[in-house]
Amino acid sequence: MLAALLTSLLLWQEPGPAPQPPTPQSEAEKPVPQDKPVETPTPIEAWDDRTAKAAAAELTKVMKGKSSSMREKTQALEAVAKGSNKLLIKPLVKVVEEDKSLLVRQRAAALLANQPEKDANDALRKLLKNPRVGSYPVVQAELIKALAKCGYDGKQWDSIADLFEQEYAAERVTLQEAILDLVAQHKEKQALPMLLRNFDEPSPKNVHDGSNPPAEYWEARWKAWASWRAKVKDTVFAVTGQRFTSATEAGEWLKKNPL
Repeated sequence: MLAALLTSLLLWQEPGPAPQPPTPQSEAEKPVPQDKPVETPTPIEAWDDRTAKAAAAELTKVMKGKSSSMREKTQALEAVAKGSNKLLIKPLVKVVEEDKSLLVRQRAAALLANQPEKDANDALRKLLKNPRVGSYPVVQAELIKALAKCGYDGKQWDSIADLFEQEYAAERVTLQEAILDLVAQHKEKQALPMLLRNFDEPSPKNVHDGSNPPAEYWEARWKAWASWRAKVKDTVFAVTGQRFTSATEAGEWLKKNPL
């Protein structure tokens, strides 16, 4: 009896076999990760005049309504976002010029890019010169983005040539970046002088010169430059195919290799 009891105790105290590490799964056995769904842009339909006219009338009605909410205006714009017809340009231009909401004006400006290229191109360039729009750089930025998609060519550079250096306020950074994107996309060689003027870290050449801008100007310019300096270098590369460390280096290369 005692022997049986001792045997049972020894068996109870004996450790069992060590747990085995899990067998690694082969590549074939591993679950295949599911790809995330790719977001596709909403297709733009070429609307006939009847459909476009009705949509334009509805958009105008909502935008003119004194009691129209931000949500209603946004919904009206999204309804127009599905179509393309030159009859949509005039009401969209009206929104860009007049609506009280900058977000609504920005969206209307972006939707001009969906319209027939030639008509949209003309409207966009006129808006960029419109003083009712010139006070709103974020709206101008959307116009530049749209222009880049709507038949921009080098003959139209004058429409935007002065906008980049007009002022270096913080609210103009988005506009300046949109211009850089257009220049890079279209390899606009006429922009090179402007790009090189804004390539290096900005600083006054002679702080004691009476014509030197005040310190506030240089501070604002430096902050703007810090925001898009890498994009300037990338844009110069897009136009020239070369990487440079300074405006002087770029200028010397361009003298030997005029574009």
